[in-house]
Formats: sequence, C-alpha cells, structure tokens
Amino acid sequence: MFLLDYVVTPRLPPAFHVMLPEGATVLVRHVVKADGPRLQEGFRMLSSLARRKHFPGEVQELGAEQLRLLEEVDQKNYVIWGAMNPSRPDEPGIGIARYRRIEHEPDAADVVITILDRYQGTGAGLILHACLHVTARDNGIRHFYYDVGSENERFIRHLKNLGAEHVGRVVGVTRLKLPVYPRALSVPKYSASGWKLAQALRKLTAVRAAPAGAAAG
Repeated sequence: MFLLDYVVTPRLPPAFHVMLPEGATVLVRHVVKADGPRLQEGFRMLSSLARRKHFPGEVQELGAEQLRLLEEVDQKNYVIWGAMNPSRPDEPGIGIARYRRIEHEPDAADVVITILDRYQGTGAGLILHACLHVTARDNGIRHFYYDVGSENERFIRHLKNLGAEHVGRVVGVTRLKLPVYPRALSVPKYSASGWKLAQALRKLTAVRAAPAGAAAG
C-alpha cells in the first residue's frame, strides 16, 4: 500500500472480498431482507454474554418484529454490512455492522456491530466498522452514536481511543458519540485502536466488486 491510500476515500461495491489481518479472506456485502434467516441463526450462536454486551436487556431471539426492519434497509439511511467466511458455507456469517440515521439529527446515526464469538479478534469487526464510516460519509452522516452495555468495557475503551466522547448513561448502558472517519488520514492514530481502523480504511481503497455468484445467499 502507498501513502495515497491514507488520503483517498474508499468507494465500496455492494459485495467484495478482503483479507483479514490473520490472512483469511472474507466476503463483505450488503445485508438484505432475504438474509433474515441467516441473522436469526447467527443470533442464536451468540453466547449469552455477547448478547448482553451488544443487546442490553433480555433479548433471546430475533423475532418477526426485528426482522421486519430489514424491509427498511435502503443502504443510505439504514445500512447493514455483513461478513461471511467463504470457506465455511455452513455458517450463517461472521457478523454484521449497521447504522440507522437519527430522524431528529439527520447528520448522525445509531450504530450496532455484532461479531460471532469465534471471530472475535480477527479484524472482521474493524473491516465492517470501516465500511460504515465510508458509507456514512457518502450519505451525509458526520457522527455515530453507540449504546454499549456498560459491562462491555473493552469496546467502550476502544471507541474512546478512537476519539469517542461520553454523552449519556442509563442503567446498564453507556452512550458514546464518535466522528465519522471516511479515510485513513482522518483517524486519530495515537492509539492502537486508531492505527488499526486506519489500516482497515486503507485496505478498503483496494477492494474490487465480487462476482455476482459470490455474493449470493
């Protein structure tokens, strides 16, 4: 990669392959309504601890009401990126990252990132997070909000190391606000978290559209 990768804003196709830091190649693509069964199966595979970290409360199953929200995904105001392991077609996926524009604050969006337990620490979450930043910039979003289970100290620390500020708290949930970083140069790189997100954004500058068959189902 070259210095130019730091200043260029990636242009993402709807589906593409990318290599994770440990060397595995994954398929990243838009999540659509037809992926509902995959999301349900993936949610069942999360540990109870992971569910509490990402979904504060007692959510045990993705029901019809949650899946109905997929009908509102337009990849502009409501965006979902998903990652899959092509070498494990039996798995529902690696994880998802989504943002949803806030109606009363149209230049901001709420973000949720969920990665299956076995893929924690592989860099898949960073790639999906970077995809959200790139897409948000293209759609006029300048800030992200995250509602994080207060026990998820690792992710809270990660966001703060990226420059997030604490903006609120209710019982068991911490709310943070982070600027959107559309390119590697815009990420504060004074921490390991910043450096890793910058490298993920650099990697996205080189992706090419996956063949139509690779993005199916």
